[in-house]
Amino acid sequence: MRRILIALTLCVGLLVAGSPPASAVPTDLDSCPTDRPTLYDVTIGNTNVADIASDGHVWALDTYLQHVQVWRIGQKHYCFRIEYDGTWTSFAGVSPGGTGTISEGVTGTFYGMRILRLTGEFNPRHPLSGHVADFDWQCQADGTCTGPRPSPGMYFSPITSVNNTWYEFHATSAEANGTWHDTTYGYSGDITD
Repeated sequence: MRRILIALTLCVGLLVAGSPPASAVPTDLDSCPTDRPTLYDVTIGNTNVADIASDGHVWALDTYLQHVQVWRIGQKHYCFRIEYDGTWTSFAGVSPGGTGTISEGVTGTFYGMRILRLTGEFNPRHPLSGHVADFDWQCQADGTCTGPRPSPGMYFSPITSVNNTWYEFHATSAEANGTWHDTTYGYSGDITD
């Protein structure tokens, strides 16, 4: 969903409109060189994260585990593969896809992935493996988030640039109320009452 503002700033959205087939998958710049040794491989817990709908409103709060793998791809250039796996709980209002409404307290699961390219100085302040931190974003239905959140600054400083090259998010309702997809190519589906 512009998933969650999402951390490794991971909170930087970017959707490119357009609609290639749903079967489109990332290639080249939209993937990382997994045949090289990882620079670090960690997990980060996130709770109370605002989930943003296709029209920009907050439709749910998310709790998820974020798996971050990073590879060096050049002098001061890095590739991040960030996978998300978690649950969501809805607010009452317009559905995430905007085709109807959703009630308060509807629950479900989601998974997703983001590929980032970063240029900066590797300067780690956290372990390079294992579970390194838990963050409560303390987000509200109006989109305000007052809690701490993960960022590339946990491992890099200074940072010259961060670019999203691929993003996908797939949410499913536990009550069989549909599925909603948010990817680099746009939105599809919906979760409604």
